[in-house]
Amino acid sequence: MVALPLLTGAFWAYAGEQGALSALAGAATVFIVLVVGLLGITAVVMGPAATSMAGAGVVYLGQLVVIMAIVAVLTSVDWLDGRSFALSAVAQTIVMQVGQITGYVRARHEIHPGSLDGGATS
Repeated sequence: MVALPLLTGAFWAYAGEQGALSALAGAATVFIVLVVGLLGITAVVMGPAATSMAGAGVVYLGQLVVIMAIVAVLTSVDWLDGRSFALSAVAQTIVMQVGQITGYVRARHEIHPGSLDGGATS
């Protein structure tokens, strides 16, 4: 969420109002698609293990379809600055991926402190 206004402000300075609106559209598109995808993956992981890979594939393909549909709709609007949209979408993706990885690493807890080999004995 922090990246949305920062990217919008940066592209406002870079390319004016159209750049800011395009950057907001790009960052918001990525934000919404990745959050919905994260919720989808969470649901897949909570389900049976046998279907987890297929479920992950469905979530991924769904994300691609939604992004392509949004891009197809936005190509017909005259205010869209493609460069601002694309750069802010890439930046938002990187920020969100770093945040997800950081959260994942922080959420991991050692089950058996001091055991590097998973509890196996030599």
